[in-house]
Amino acid sequence: MKFSKSILMLVVGAAIAASMFLLSADAFAAPLAHVSAAHVAGHDVLTSLIYQATPALVALRAEHSDLVARAAAKLASVKDGMTPDEIRAIETEHADLLRQVTAKAEEIRTAESASPSPTPADSTRAAIDAERARSGEIIALAIRHGMPADFASQHIAAGISLDKVRGLVLDAVAARSATPPLNPRVEILQDEGDTIRAAVEVAIQHRANPASVQLDDAARQWRGMSLLEMGRAFVEQTTGQRMRGLGRMELATRLLNLDTGLRSGGGMMSTSDFPNILANVVAKRLRNAYETAPQHWKKLARQSNAPDFKSRAVMQLSNLPQFKKVQEGGEYSHAALADSAEQYALSTYGRIVAITRQTLINDDLGAFDRLPMLLGRAAAETEASLFWSIILTNAAMGDGTALFHANHGNLGTGAAIDVAALNAGRAAMRKQKGFAAKAADADPLNLTPAYLVVSPDKETEAQQFLATTLYPQEGAKVNPFAGSMTQITEARLTGNAWYLFADPATIDTIEYAYLEGEEGLFTEQRLGFEIDGVEVKGRLDFAAKAIDWRGMYKNPGV
Repeated sequence: MKFSKSILMLVVGAAIAASMFLLSADAFAAPLAHVSAAHVAGHDVLTSLIYQATPALVALRAEHSDLVARAAAKLASVKDGMTPDEIRAIETEHADLLRQVTAKAEEIRTAESASPSPTPADSTRAAIDAERARSGEIIALAIRHGMPADFASQHIAAGISLDKVRGLVLDAVAARSATPPLNPRVEILQDEGDTIRAAVEVAIQHRANPASVQLDDAARQWRGMSLLEMGRAFVEQTTGQRMRGLGRMELATRLLNLDTGLRSGGGMMSTSDFPNILANVVAKRLRNAYETAPQHWKKLARQSNAPDFKSRAVMQLSNLPQFKKVQEGGEYSHAALADSAEQYALSTYGRIVAITRQTLINDDLGAFDRLPMLLGRAAAETEASLFWSIILTNAAMGDGTALFHANHGNLGTGAAIDVAALNAGRAAMRKQKGFAAKAADADPLNLTPAYLVVSPDKETEAQQFLATTLYPQEGAKVNPFAGSMTQITEARLTGNAWYLFADPATIDTIEYAYLEGEEGLFTEQRLGFEIDGVEVKGRLDFAAKAIDWRGMYKNPGV
């Protein structure tokens, strides 16, 4: 149910005015102490009446005036657009204030009846009635038009005439109407040039790889055109330039914006928009190929971001020492933390795809699909190669010991993938301990393997083992590892070695990082300098480093 703010204010204004009429002439005389004699006749008589009021009556009248002002302010808080529940809550609070106004008026009447006061003359009574009417009308105007809470009380006390108050209210309403309301919604408008640009991009993507991109209605208008024809039509439609009568080489030069002297000086668009379209098509294909490349190695690692290219140290934090029993009257012993640090820094990797005049003239669509796809896939493979090289090289950790080493408790005796070998690996991971200042204080980490990593040579063996509930030769025995781990096969691994990895959410294993704000493959473009065309660069700021050996286990296999 919606409420009308104006009707609500009129009703409440009437209620406040009615409460004022409950007061006798003497009760209303107190607020007239500041009323100008020019506006109220018989001012001297009123003043004498005010001075005869008792302190209790003065206090009651002040409280009454305060309640009236609070009621007006509460009503003024009703705003357009409020929900019915919000308006009802204000109504409830306002009704309570009105009840207090009425009750206070009754208290004043009771106090007046108990206190003898001279009977005012008829002229004085008329002046009081006139002032009462002026005050009630000012209050009603303030409420009806949403004036500030203290508007009515200030102008009543100042003795401002009713006509002048009406003028002030009208001026305030006019100024308020001239101010446009704030609209928090932001509308993003797309002009015709944006629509055409998007349609051309889709059309080029579809020509380069019809299976991956479907034509929409806007792009279908560009179907069957060569790159030069698309560029010519695009520039003519968006800039109004005439591109007819140009040779193929001259047209390609103009479309790629290589002759800046011929660029249009008018309009919001220029021929530089077409090179941007071509570069966007290449960049999208690069990123798409990068994102769809297999990256199962990320399941074994934890991502971090680096703010710069400086060497950063990642700490292997120890477990907290055990609590020591404190004897009565004894002292608490200090706890100490032990840690180890691994360091690495980001490196930059990248390649460039060029879109030249020859690309347009030859209508070479491979520059928009095949080459970007290969480079995007190469970016993903670069990350994977850096990750798996950590496993293959078995480089030394910060303590000077190889990643997989007997001293780290994560290198087993060569064996096939069977229950006994998996049990030995799992037990070794469970027994790994946290770092502590004292070896006796180190707690077991109780890690369990979540991934079984093998080379293609061991892929079938691993699949059979994890999928078999019973022993192959002994059907009465159960395989406890069946379905307990996820298998990952990596072609960069060779031979019979196999690995166990804990979930990187439970402990650091290998950490990989990107430059903060440029995660993954980042693309940018520029007008070529060494070549006649546009260059699109794919860049990776990436690094990977083994942080903790305790979540990894290697068996050389047989």
